[in-house]
Amino acid sequence: MNTAPVFSDLFKQNNDPNLVFLFSQLERIDLVLQYHFHCRSDQKVDLLDEFLLSEEDVIARLDNPLGKPHWLSDDCLVIPQTVTPVASRLTDLIARFELTDFERDVLLLGLLPHFDNRYYQLFALIQKEQQPCLPSFALTLELFCRSVPEKQAQQASFLHRSPLIGCQLLFIDSHPKTLSWLQTSFITDSSVYHFLLGHHHITPALEYCAEWITPTEIGSYPTGLKQALSHVLLSEHDNIRPVTLLQGMAGSARAYAVANMMASEQRQTLLVDMAKLADNDDKTLFSQIKSILRETLIRGACLLLRNFCLFAEQNKQLLDSLSALLNQPELRIICLVEPYSPLVWLKNIATLLIEMPIFTAVEKARLLTARLPNNCSNDIDAIALSQRYAFNPETLPLILQEAQLYQQQRDPLGILQQCDIRKALNLRVQQNFGQLAQRIIPKRSLKDLLVSDEIARQIQEILTAIKYREHVLTGEFKDKIGYGTGISALFYGDSGTGKTMAAEVIANHIGVDLIKVDLSTVVNKYIGETEKNLSRIFDLAEQDTGVLFFDEADALFGKRSETKDAQDRHANIEVSYLLQRLENFPGLVILSTNNRSHLDSAFNRRFTFITRFTYPNETIRKKMWQAIWPKNIKISQDVDFDKLAQQTSVTGANIRNIALLSSFFAAENSHNEVSNENIQIALERELAKVGRLTF
Repeated sequence: MNTAPVFSDLFKQNNDPNLVFLFSQLERIDLVLQYHFHCRSDQKVDLLDEFLLSEEDVIARLDNPLGKPHWLSDDCLVIPQTVTPVASRLTDLIARFELTDFERDVLLLGLLPHFDNRYYQLFALIQKEQQPCLPSFALTLELFCRSVPEKQAQQASFLHRSPLIGCQLLFIDSHPKTLSWLQTSFITDSSVYHFLLGHHHITPALEYCAEWITPTEIGSYPTGLKQALSHVLLSEHDNIRPVTLLQGMAGSARAYAVANMMASEQRQTLLVDMAKLADNDDKTLFSQIKSILRETLIRGACLLLRNFCLFAEQNKQLLDSLSALLNQPELRIICLVEPYSPLVWLKNIATLLIEMPIFTAVEKARLLTARLPNNCSNDIDAIALSQRYAFNPETLPLILQEAQLYQQQRDPLGILQQCDIRKALNLRVQQNFGQLAQRIIPKRSLKDLLVSDEIARQIQEILTAIKYREHVLTGEFKDKIGYGTGISALFYGDSGTGKTMAAEVIANHIGVDLIKVDLSTVVNKYIGETEKNLSRIFDLAEQDTGVLFFDEADALFGKRSETKDAQDRHANIEVSYLLQRLENFPGLVILSTNNRSHLDSAFNRRFTFITRFTYPNETIRKKMWQAIWPKNIKISQDVDFDKLAQQTSVTGANIRNIALLSSFFAAENSHNEVSNENIQIALERELAKVGRLTF
């Protein structure tokens, strides 16, 4: 089937300078090929009558080319060959692979069958084959070389390390019909064809492991990312660029941030999952890697490698060969690595480790504001949401779509409110802590927390620090103090005095979950395991944005001792590691203990706040007795809250237990209300539990 009409339409509709230059070059190669046919053949081929030009026409067009192949329709725009664009995809390709004029013409010859399949028959006639076929190396030497010495010299273009063969620009016939090396048949690889036509394409053999990343929003990337990568990836030079290891948590949108940054420089980004290559044999692996590099180099793109460290570990025998392949000046390679994963060093290539910069709250707020739909409240606080939640240009569109669904459930006729966005964000950032921690959805608010004025004031100070932390550190303050910018609080006091409830209230006020760490699963007798557990908790919590709460923390963070054995040394290492993570944690960490003296003194200066929780005084106890009862529970007239507050010193936890137990007693006796007698019996039982037998 003749494919020429399709390209006639393409040529007319686009009038693309890239196509203008490409078709002028294809015309030149076509005329050389047809001239060669007429000079060496007297055959009349009816099948190709409409395809072949007469010898006179060929000679005339060699002298005065029309700027397009003859198989394009006559009504196409005629462009003189002398009009050559300053830059085009073809000239870029030639420069990137440093092709000689001969190699350029070989590439163009191999392109012809992609445009019109009648070339298969023409190649067969010229090479005296019985069946339609591809051009051979020998034919290219006949077409484009003028002397025997030149033919011998140009044979180097078909050696293994040449750009045409080594970079897989040509697809070689794997089943040659002759033993002569020069009779090897070829066609230009389809990747080159699609690139020259401007198609967004990846070869089918790589579709299962690679994809071109579509930028979510050009220019949407952390400012620090361009500062870190500009010299390595964006500057033009002839040196071999280092392999860059971009370290960050999975899900931090590193790939899309890089793609957005490269798109702002008019460059594409190819993402390859190396783990999907690992099961192939060495020969297949090497061929696939070559194809990946070809796709990247053809477009001058950035190559992003995911799971490269895993691939390197499983294919150590290939690393030296891989190093040789990557030793090319045009390559821009970034490996996505996770924190604490083993790093890979390649032979003879520099490696650069860069931590993934994160979006500042101001940058995130700008993203959120730009993406908000028209039907949303004017009261949405983008800064507050950006300070509290982790999102990026990749995840934000779906988050807002989900927020609109929650809004429709809440109020089908209403508009998008901050509560809808917060709900979507909360669910999106939730991490799976497994057995290491328990997720608590806060129910109680500040009005439910009955504490002394001093404790209430300190809790308000914690909330103030959380609210303005990002604003203060956005300036030069962060550089001044260097480290220790995290917010942490130590709550200490007797059991039941409200430490856990205060942590829950704080989490509820800032609109996040409370992540309560289960110390029994964290502490491990085996050396290194406790530290690994702590690392996982903090890494997940950074993505989760919940309040991290270590209850009864003295069990884990006790005093450092004099080093007597390996166990002591490791216990000290665990405490030091915890101190380091506390200072750098971007959210809020709360530790609670019943006995402050059990904690290592090194923690004191590391905490932003230290709050003592005491037994409630008589006034607060009265408020607790009054507030604990739900609206559906009736209280008898004989209950005297003043007397209960004076009667004994109990904690809020005690009062909660007493209220619940007395309600059970009232229900058992079919009473409609809780009597003083019920409360007194429950009070006795509660005091007996804690070893207090008298009031």
